[in-house]
Amino acid sequence: MLVCVLAAWRGRDLERLAAGAYLAAWALSLVAFRAGTGETQWAVLVIDVALLAGFVAIALKTGRYWPLFSAAFQLLAVATHLARALDSAVSGWAYQTAGIIWGYLVIFAIGYGALTAPKRYAEIEADDPSDVPGATRR
Repeated sequence: MLVCVLAAWRGRDLERLAAGAYLAAWALSLVAFRAGTGETQWAVLVIDVALLAGFVAIALKTGRYWPLFSAAFQLLAVATHLARALDSAVSGWAYQTAGIIWGYLVIFAIGYGALTAPKRYAEIEADDPSDVPGATRR
């Protein structure tokens, strides 16, 4: 929640979009998650794939590096779901722990993007004001 507030406060449009998407996916995952089972969480997998698609779209739209890291960590979360689905030897503890670790790394990447957004966009504005996201070319 703190990173989402940070993204809303210091971030620009893409940081806010990424934080909002993560917050929505988190809320949906709370509803879809079946506690007490080590089985593959298929509903959470669908939510994570949708979040991955959003992060990839953000990464393709910007020249910053943090969206690449958030998309990569989200891809690892999806791969963890698939590994559990394909191999029942992956324990429920390892499956859930890996999901938590990838989630924290995604949040760290979004937080980094939000913290560095004002400086990055100030540099862009100083170089060429028309390159600022949302600016119109004259």
